[in-house]
Amino acid sequence: MPKLKNQPPRLCRIKATNTAVVYVNGRRVVLGPYGSEKALQEYARFLTEWTNAEIKETVRTEKKAPTVAKLVAAFLKWTEPNVSNGDFINYKAAAKSVLRLHRNTLTSDFGPLALADVQKLFVQDGYARGHCNKLTNFVRSIFRWGVAQEMVPETIAAALKYVQPLREGKTTAPETEPREDVPDEVVDRTLPHLYPTVAAMVQVQRFAAMRPNEVCRMMVGDIDQSRKDGIWLYKPGKHKGSWRGHKRAVPLGTPEQELIAPRLIGKTPESAVFSPKDTMAEKKERDAAKRKTKVQPSQKKRAATRKKNPKSRIREFYDSSSYRQSIEYAIAKANKTLPPDQQIPHWTPYQLRHAAVTEITLENDGNLDVARAVAGQKSIAVTQGYNHADLLIAIEQAKKRSKKAEK
Repeated sequence: MPKLKNQPPRLCRIKATNTAVVYVNGRRVVLGPYGSEKALQEYARFLTEWTNAEIKETVRTEKKAPTVAKLVAAFLKWTEPNVSNGDFINYKAAAKSVLRLHRNTLTSDFGPLALADVQKLFVQDGYARGHCNKLTNFVRSIFRWGVAQEMVPETIAAALKYVQPLREGKTTAPETEPREDVPDEVVDRTLPHLYPTVAAMVQVQRFAAMRPNEVCRMMVGDIDQSRKDGIWLYKPGKHKGSWRGHKRAVPLGTPEQELIAPRLIGKTPESAVFSPKDTMAEKKERDAAKRKTKVQPSQKKRAATRKKNPKSRIREFYDSSSYRQSIEYAIAKANKTLPPDQQIPHWTPYQLRHAAVTEITLENDGNLDVARAVAGQKSIAVTQGYNHADLLIAIEQAKKRSKKAEK
């Protein structure tokens, strides 16, 4: 039975006339002489009618306006197979913050002030200003979807657009530093410190200008080796634009093929080309090579027990986070042994893609359309955000002017 919104009206007595009454919404209902059988029967009948009316109103309200928690659960269930993995992660992050503040709020009561509170929570959690605005838009998307499902009143979704984005210099949220290219010299210095599987991932991604998630999710069966021109085509089953119906094919030349081919041997079509399981095997091999004492029988016994009943199972695929963390860990470990003037700068896999787009642009005389095609992007405007060739071209022009001035 649904919980009633209010306590039932009490039976009251008018002393002057000794009359039993109840008050409902400011209206007096006379039941008869106070203390009489008739008054008690009328009050019992009144309570039954009042309770039934409250139940109907509660059911009607819940059907028309469910809680925010119900909306979010339905939205995430629908969203997971219909958007990119990156967007789904952001939707979950936005939804988590919404639920922290408004889990039991009715969707009909979630207005601009509620969204503004969620926006403040994004700032408190340390997100950069641009990401706070992005997550705020994701919340709006959830409620717009709810309108189509008749879970959110249209006026509520429309009102949320009036919450202003965070402005630069007007908020405590930090600014995001522009993502720069990682120099090839830095990558080359990092490679010896990576496990062979991760090192191969880095090189393949850099050669082919792939997204980090694309190299992480590469399966044996996704690689077409049947072309007569010798080029392999990697066709990701799921990628950033797949939910929009976009097709993605990554041509793989000889450098990439030489790195990938040894990792296809003995694997099924569903196997990962670059797997954390391979990295773990490499780690054990490296540790064994460094070992200076014999493995004791007790250690062998413990290893056999762990193998039969592992506390945690190694995943088949890397994801963008574990891939990035593998690189960061290797750099941090290497820098502990390197002198201050030879420290390896911090960098991430996303910077590899930026470097590849810039290089392609420079090699093709600033032709962004070539870089766009290689990167698998639909809009040149998106490619422009990845391209840092303009500054390099401008620097070269400045160098030429300097040489002319010296003469």
